[in-house]
Formats: sequence, structure tokens, C-alpha cells
Amino acid sequence: MQKPHNTPSGVRNFDKLWNYQGEWFEKPNQHRQGWSGVSRILIHHSNKAQRFYAFLKRQQNFMRRTWRHPFSGVSTFSCEYATLLYLRSHGVPVPSPLFFSEQKQNGNVNAVLLTAALEGYQPLNDVVTQLLSGSWSIHRQRKLIASVAKTVAHLHSTKIQHRALYPKHVFVRENVQGEFDSVLIDLEKARLKLFSCQCALHDLATLNRDLMQLSLSNRLYFLKQYYGVKKLSFGMKLMVRLIQARTLRKQKR
Repeated sequence: MQKPHNTPSGVRNFDKLWNYQGEWFEKPNQHRQGWSGVSRILIHHSNKAQRFYAFLKRQQNFMRRTWRHPFSGVSTFSCEYATLLYLRSHGVPVPSPLFFSEQKQNGNVNAVLLTAALEGYQPLNDVVTQLLSGSWSIHRQRKLIASVAKTVAHLHSTKIQHRALYPKHVFVRENVQGEFDSVLIDLEKARLKLFSCQCALHDLATLNRDLMQLSLSNRLYFLKQYYGVKKLSFGMKLMVRLIQARTLRKQKR
């Protein structure tokens, strides 16, 4: 997990961040009566020769109903910020949250979430493309798979279901020791479940569906690393069948 950045106090200003003029890193997503978009910005420390990149996420009227707010709802960035803090407190590798604030203006709910960019990381889908080029040894492949599996298992152990666990939302890097580090991003849709076992089927089926180009042996190795076993039990094999069935249903849509 990356260490939190010491964010300059001038950056922790809702109006400055909300009115930031710059290119969108991702095209704003329109939804019902609102929108949500992401910009990549460079942050400078005024008293130090230090700078780093961060992702500025802004949204308007992007709401989610919760049991505490069944009618008005809360901004999805509010939920994501709370999830990031919760997961970091449990040692799950996620981006460092630098600032969050929301304001009601002219009948709209405007929210800002600033997180540190992941330096030296790549999305898993890009890394898998490199893996499939044929230049990776089995040993190196298994190191990558084990890292991702253990990170997802760690997430689920906290009873958090990602609900958008696509390869593009898993960032990885190979460190100087030749091992892999994995970080989970975009936790906007994440939910806290009553039991950790409730998190597995949805998330693992999503990841499996988008990584079908990996060999069956590598995908089975992922599950063994996820469960921390050398051999899958009857219950784990049942989960494999459920994941495969859900994957096939999604592919037919």
C-alpha cells in the first residue's frame, strides 16, 4: 500500500477543486439528473520541491439510496470515501484518499473526491495482455495471479463486495524484489455485506468473465490462492461451478 501524501492545504478547498479547468481523464458519465467525471491533476507543494499526481473526481446529483437515507440518498463519492477509509484501516491496498467534500448548491448535490494516483502501476487488463504475449514464465504468471487473488480475498475478508471488479479496476506493479503488488480502485459501488462469503460469487464471476483468455489452470490457481489452499474442497468446487454458470449467463446477454 502506498503511503498517504501530505496534501497541500490549498488543495483541500472545495471551490478550487470543483471549478478546476482541465481535460477530463475519463469522459463524464451522465446518469439520470446528474453526471460524474474524473480529471488527472498535478499537485505542487508550495514549501517543498515536491509534486505528485492525483485523480480529481467530481459529480453532481449522483446519488445512492441507503438504509439511512432511503429517499434522498447520499452521493456515491461519500460512500466511496467512507469505504476507502474503512479498507485502509483494515490494511486492504486501495488508493490514498486526500480530500472529500460535498455541498448543496442551487438544489444540486455537488461532491468532490481527491485520491493519490498510483505511481508505477498498470491496470490488470494491460498486464494480462503482456502475459499472453508468451514472454512470461509460468512462475512469473503465478506470482501475478497470487497477488491479485490474495488482495481480492483480503477485500472480501472485510465483508466488502466490490461490485465492479473488472480487470481495469485492479492495478498491479512488479516491485524490485520481483513480486507483485495489487491495488483495488473505483469502489464507488462497493457494499458492506453481512458475511464475507456473500462477496465472492458476484466479484469472482465478474473477474473470471473478463479474464477468460487466461488458461483454465491459471484461473483455478487463482481460486486456490484466493482460498489459501493447495486443493479445492467440495464446497470450493461448487463455487467454481457457480462462477462458471454466472459467467456463461453474463456472456449470453
